[in-house]
Amino acid sequence: MTETTAGTTVPAYAPDGVERFGRKFKMEYVGMASVFLTIWLLQFQSVIAILAMFFLFVALKKKTRDHLVTSFLMFAAAALAVPAVTGAGWGTPFALFAMLAWALEGWLEKRPGRIITIPFVLGALGALTPLWPVAAAFCGAYLLTPRPDAPALRRKLAGLEAAGLALAIVGALAAAKLMGTAPLTLRPPPPLLIAVAIAVGAPTALALALFWRSLALPHRVNAILAGALAPFDERMVAVFGVAATIVLAATVFRQSVESAQLRPHFKRAEWYYFWVILAIASGLLVARLAATA
Repeated sequence: MTETTAGTTVPAYAPDGVERFGRKFKMEYVGMASVFLTIWLLQFQSVIAILAMFFLFVALKKKTRDHLVTSFLMFAAAALAVPAVTGAGWGTPFALFAMLAWALEGWLEKRPGRIITIPFVLGALGALTPLWPVAAAFCGAYLLTPRPDAPALRRKLAGLEAAGLALAIVGALAAAKLMGTAPLTLRPPPPLLIAVAIAVGAPTALALALFWRSLALPHRVNAILAGALAPFDERMVAVFGVAATIVLAATVFRQSVESAQLRPHFKRAEWYYFWVILAIASGLLVARLAATA
């Protein structure tokens, strides 16, 4: 398992008054609550979709170690998922994909307890969407990582994924028996979503090219797979949002940003950002309440 570690030396850093005040009053929690509220008000009013954002946040956070960058990646992923969640009723499958990312990134980052959820998540996807084979491939890509440091964990992951594949097949067969077999209907993404996907996809492709050798193999495979499927279906655009943000978090935004010189500035800006996003979320909430009054 390898990830880019270039530029890990961080210059001397001294917290300013805004950061000291923010740390004292736990502004990181207020700021991230404001991020989730902003996503709720601007992008989708769906509890299950917000749960997806939570799992994605946890999957990304250890890579970036920066709420500022993490929240921007969350906004990007949410923007790519909106049509699938609101138009295709794909909120629950999207949350399950995000949960897979949370579990599998935990496996890479020495938090292996999360992978126990994989069989149940794959089983639920098998029952809910005909696109469940993409989820199985997403999981399978992580088996391409040798993990010589923990071969037993790799075997455990393989066993759990095999159980998940069996449950997904059972779930798909049970759903077909109960509700009938419906043909898979593709939902081509609208032009605006294509434009947003290109805006996210371009830096992702650049990150893949620049950090190809140091990037973990499952991150490469899943970004390419989801990117190849995205032009054909808006639900795959949502999956691409998950895979692309993981690539960006693991490369150019690793440890805040892939630059020892810029990293302290991002760290400082984070504490100012909490106040900005709180103001934005508060303004949006007041406007929403006024419009419904």
